[in-house]
Amino acid sequence: MASKKEPYVEGGSVSEDADHGYEASVKFLEEITSNCDEVQEKVLAEILTQNAETEYLKRQGMSHGNVDRLTFKTNMPIIAYEDIKPDILRLCNEDPSPILCAKPITELWMR
Repeated sequence: MASKKEPYVEGGSVSEDADHGYEASVKFLEEITSNCDEVQEKVLAEILTQNAETEYLKRQGMSHGNVDRLTFKTNMPIIAYEDIKPDILRLCNEDPSPILCAKPITELWMR
């Protein structure tokens, strides 16, 4: 039986390189997840600002000047499909109004 040759890795063995790759991956994950709250708050603020004039957010008391995270958490109920079914049906019927989002919905995928 022929013995396997270890591949050449400059600066160390394969296992040392794998350890470095693992450590680098862990460091990267720690860096990108260390400020999740800030990132989520920023993304939510952008979404709320862009969609502040939608009918749905207005019905929830989220008018243009009132789109902060605390108001969102306080005013926005957890909903089911049935709760927004009339809005979705309007979208399916090509209502161009800003119902659920400010930008027009150009496609709906149904299963």
